[in-house]
Amino acid sequence: MTNNVKCIKCGNEFSLLISGKPMCLRCSRDEIIHRVKRNLVRSGVDLRNSSLTILSPEFYSGVGEILANLIRKVCEPCNVSLRKEVITGEPDINSTIHELVVKVLESENRYFVFPLTADFYLAYLIYSSTRSLNGAYLNLYGLRVNVGEKTVLNLLYNTPYTELRGFSELTPRLITGDSLFDSILSWSHDRFPDNEVFHTFSPSVEELTRLFPRCRRCGAIISAGDYCKACEVDLSLVQ
Repeated sequence: MTNNVKCIKCGNEFSLLISGKPMCLRCSRDEIIHRVKRNLVRSGVDLRNSSLTILSPEFYSGVGEILANLIRKVCEPCNVSLRKEVITGEPDINSTIHELVVKVLESENRYFVFPLTADFYLAYLIYSSTRSLNGAYLNLYGLRVNVGEKTVLNLLYNTPYTELRGFSELTPRLITGDSLFDSILSWSHDRFPDNEVFHTFSPSVEELTRLFPRCRRCGAIISAGDYCKACEVDLSLVQ
């Protein structure tokens, strides 16, 4: 895009694309704040006088910090008790997600936020379809999902990482440590620079999750039985 393109909101010089629309840094931040607020309302979760945990893999800690600041801003009257927790994660993305889910299951808190973004979920859909759906956590995609009796909000499920570049807390690239996943994520950013595809792929995920049985403990896709392999290992260790 040429240098004479202006922000669609204020007319200043554009810096990045938000849903395919050129915006300056300030207007891009305002748009993300509005989107998070809208998603909180759409989730139907009443956070007044409640406790909310933002649970992040280490590679998403910057996004977790952004979300914490945005939630404080839009939920100022809610009197919500907000805490952040970061896990180290594993070089295998499914193991990292499993660790997140188990943290939720074992916590006394009821409400959680995952900072996973739309481009993460698109790459994860491709990754899981390429490798194996067995043990995948595609059921976590969506604005509001249940993990056991807990509620997890994905307030950025319809916002790619690249649309958050107006925030200083963000690192230039999202690197998970899973080489296959990272290569797919990098390909998706190169292939879809206008970010629009990251807002349109959700029916594919929803359709897949309806086709397979799921682990009784963590909700991962399984081919047969009651538990995924990771939960079978976890449960054997506590017996």
